[in-house]
Amino acid sequence: MAFRLRNTGLTERGPIPFEAVENPDPEEWQAIADASPSATFFHTPLWLQIFRGMDPTSRIAARVLRFEDGATAVFPILERKRIGGFFRSAESTAAFCYGGWIADRELSNDHAASIVRFILKDARNLAWRINPIDPFADLLEPYSTIQDTTEVLDLQTFVDDEDLRQHYRHSARKQINKGCRAGLATWVADKWEEWEQYYRIYEARLQQWGQSASSSYPIALFRAFYEARGPKVRLWVVAKDGRILGGNLNLYQSRHCVEWHAAYDCEFFACGVRDYLVDTIIRDARASGFVHYDFNPSGGHEGSRRFKQTFGTHSLPSNLIIVRRGLYRMEPGRRLMRRLLDIKKRRSDSGRD
Repeated sequence: MAFRLRNTGLTERGPIPFEAVENPDPEEWQAIADASPSATFFHTPLWLQIFRGMDPTSRIAARVLRFEDGATAVFPILERKRIGGFFRSAESTAAFCYGGWIADRELSNDHAASIVRFILKDARNLAWRINPIDPFADLLEPYSTIQDTTEVLDLQTFVDDEDLRQHYRHSARKQINKGCRAGLATWVADKWEEWEQYYRIYEARLQQWGQSASSSYPIALFRAFYEARGPKVRLWVVAKDGRILGGNLNLYQSRHCVEWHAAYDCEFFACGVRDYLVDTIIRDARASGFVHYDFNPSGGHEGSRRFKQTFGTHSLPSNLIIVRRGLYRMEPGRRLMRRLLDIKKRRSDSGRD
């Protein structure tokens, strides 16, 4: 399969020589993520390590590219064995979240073109979701295979909380006011018992969703997040009279705050539980200096997308680039990859209504 860079804007005036090896040291990897303003938590070694721990057939196969001019980039990849190891698929990054490269400095078009050319030639079977806040996101669009979007708030455009709330739609402000009148309380869960209560709400919602459920994550995954909790991993919960009614698992990296998982007791939606908590998290992120509040792609759930838009978001493309070669290009392989992609894509928007 031939890949060409023409008509993308990624012109190569001259390739910048680089050395590419697998699996950078996690500390170096994290340092590069911390230096990159476009990095998300999905680009960090911890994100891949958590999912590697959930699947013994997987391995972290991130590439580190060291350019001759001193720039260093990391391209996160999680590989999985399929059908007894006969097939191997790869994701950038785990759970079909934002992938692509991060770098320790601002890259040029020549850097980006070199990375794209290398990855598209090196990868055999790769699913890569374009990072919507990457400065090269628009230039990667011509490679897109599956179209998708996410909903984002640019937090630093607001002068204060009142200015932020006035940006919400009336329906969101109305629900937040209901939450205030209901005496709801919010906090970041620090005890495992609180995480367990949240998981029980998620399990109840799974029963209600039935076959339409977007995910079915085990409690072991949440235990792994609990062990990693801190400034970058926070489970926010909302409660009434001491009873937890739902929550959001939010992830933080560089300038980016993203919702990854959410579940609420539907009996209390009338009290505004979800809007009230989301408003709390957004205001905290703005006060903490984050630039982007990202609601995450909705995975085709139109109701979820409409809810997010009540907070005055704007849509950003977050398309998928799918690379298939060899046996995966045969019809059985295509069907297999299509099925796996569909399952993973549904799971990437877990906990949605």
